[in-house]
Amino acid sequence: MNFADINENDVIYRCIGKDFNQGIVSCGFMRKRSAERSQYDFKIGYYSCFVVLQGSGTFISTDGTVTPMQAGDLVQRLPERLHTTAIEPDGNWIEFYISVGYPVYSYLKTLGIINSDKEVQSTQHTNDFFFDFVSLLKALKSATDESLPSLLMKSQDLIIRLHSSIHNAHSNENDSKITKACELISVSNDIHFDIQEVASAVNMGYENFRKFFKETTGISPKRYHTEHLMRQAKMMLLSGLPIKHVAVSLGYGDIYSFTKQFTKSEGVSPGRYIRKTKPVQN
Repeated sequence: MNFADINENDVIYRCIGKDFNQGIVSCGFMRKRSAERSQYDFKIGYYSCFVVLQGSGTFISTDGTVTPMQAGDLVQRLPERLHTTAIEPDGNWIEFYISVGYPVYSYLKTLGIINSDKEVQSTQHTNDFFFDFVSLLKALKSATDESLPSLLMKSQDLIIRLHSSIHNAHSNENDSKITKACELISVSNDIHFDIQEVASAVNMGYENFRKFFKETTGISPKRYHTEHLMRQAKMMLLSGLPIKHVAVSLGYGDIYSFTKQFTKSEGVSPGRYIRKTKPVQN
């Protein structure tokens, strides 16, 4: 990664609606050269996380727990939770952050995607993430207000991938092919995605791949993909997108097919899921 062109404060703040804590969509690179850029006893009303790209520092949680921060860590700023991020004043600190509204945090936590128990966790991020950071920042800067919901989904997807990389960071070498397969499957948001292409990508015959995948993850690759699609569906539904739009976005030919799969997977219809699960906005 080449950080030479990153400015001191290359960021963008946008908002869906009028309530900043509910509708913020923001991201950007931050280069912090001195201790004055540290944030002491800091608190926000929305969710934000950042990846330490370069440098080191210390995170102090609301209960006084002190955790080192270093390059490769994913650091979470949880809504209404007091914390301190103190950077080493050596001029090396660079981070990329993503911020989304409280409702997004609420349902990502409900889905088990966000772990609010650990605010600093190591990741296995790659160069692909850096290019995605640049892409999201560029898109958000030029977006119209009407296109912000779709970029919110892009922001959510990147947050999910970052949290997924936390688990991947602890994978051993024997699981590397399945880890890569999970990443490839999770990129596809189309019901017609060919799982056999994943087997080829990790240099495995399909039958061996399917067997090894199930032994490692506990479910078949097809089921893994379906569960990924349903997670995407739930996020889109809770973001306020119409059921028909969600069905089409995921490659289903009609609402009936999507509703049937969703109900089978989640135990409730999409409409009932929205009414039952959608966070209440104050």
